Amino acid sequence: MIVNPASLGIWLLQMVCILFPMLLYQSFFRKKFGQKKIQKQILGLLCGLSIIICMTFPLTFAKELHLDFRFIPLIVSFFYGGFSTGLILTAVMMVYRFLLGGQGVYVEGLGIPFFTLLIFALILPRYDKWRKNKQVFFTYLCLTLSFFFFVFETHLLDGYTFTKHELLLWIIFCIFNYITFWMVLYLQTSLKEMEEMSTKVIQFEKSHAINHLLVYISQQIFSPILSSKQSLNQMKDDSSLSPGQSFYITQALNELNQAEHSLKDYMTVMDPMHNDQNSIKLTKMIQETVQMINPFASLNNVELQFLSTAENDIMIKDYTLLRFALLNLIKNGVEACGPGGRVGVFLHELIDQFYILIEDNGPGLSAEVSSHLGQPLHSGKDNGTGLGIAVAYKITESLGGKIEVESKKGIGTTFSLYFPKKNFILRS
Repeated sequence: MIVNPASLGIWLLQMVCILFPMLLYQSFFRKKFGQKKIQKQILGLLCGLSIIICMTFPLTFAKELHLDFRFIPLIVSFFYGGFSTGLILTAVMMVYRFLLGGQGVYVEGLGIPFFTLLIFALILPRYDKWRKNKQVFFTYLCLTLSFFFFVFETHLLDGYTFTKHELLLWIIFCIFNYITFWMVLYLQTSLKEMEEMSTKVIQFEKSHAINHLLVYISQQIFSPILSSKQSLNQMKDDSSLSPGQSFYITQALNELNQAEHSLKDYMTVMDPMHNDQNSIKLTKMIQETVQMINPFASLNNVELQFLSTAENDIMIKDYTLLRFALLNLIKNGVEACGPGGRVGVFLHELIDQFYILIEDNGPGLSAEVSSHLGQPLHSGKDNGTGLGIAVAYKITESLGGKIEVESKKGIGTTFSLYFPKKNFILRS
């Protein structure tokens, strides 16, 4: 037999000692500890434990040359824990290899770790920018290079020549490594995707429940608004009213009409079957939106301005939805600024998309608050519910766009709404 049962047992033990800590990390520790730093530390400890077990129980042949799976947890620590985690584990692996002693100690203890550090120092700064397929390719490439570097140093530097039996053993060893490495990557990817899917389902259920709550509240408020409007209209027709009384009744009717209009906008947003067929120029719509919120800005002594650099006339359907989203974001900016503040609304055009900026010079938001914006019941205001911004996020996503937030303490906050041109009509 090329590989005796004892050797297979050793390799299977090493596979289990690698897969079980990875499963434990993904299914328990990543969920229990939310901080990235703690997650990386735990991953480093588990990978270090796997490395030590693999090196303690290797398959030894010829002149005490060792074959084990230590490079799998080492590569995982680099790609998922960062360069610092991998560097620490590389040092641990080198020290432990020198303590074990035996043939090939300089090859395995110095040469291969140095080669590994060099590769990861070059790859990791660019790794996150690569596509997923390219990332997977380079993870397997790193494992493959460690195999060939082992053979190269053993054959040339130590002057050892592999027999045919040992070469076949080494090939089978590589196959087992690839199988184990594939299982580790599959475990990492599948469990992470399941966790992300679970998070999305929870967010959807929460958003769905809040949508129903908003619809219910809107329906409950409609009746008293309509009754109040009817009563005020009847009072307005009374000829015995003084001019002052008529003026206040008219003001009250205007406010009720505005409240009714806002509630209808909420109902429109929550209705997935809504499809407004009217079209309007985006520039005109934003100008009208700024004009609508301008009295509120003046009341708060906040300067409000709008500027467009778009060269094409962008025609938009369902403008009621986008207008409502902009109203919420601009209103939040005005409230954040306070007296003497400034809010700017800008429309810019790129090659394949256009974007709307809403900038304010308010106190800014903390990193924690910024990361939760767009989620219901999370707000940057002390008494805010976050529903306005949550609705703005939902509208933007329904139009095929996305929102990015940049905020600095003491400088202000900028909301950037990006939309692909293909979803809109362009007129030069």
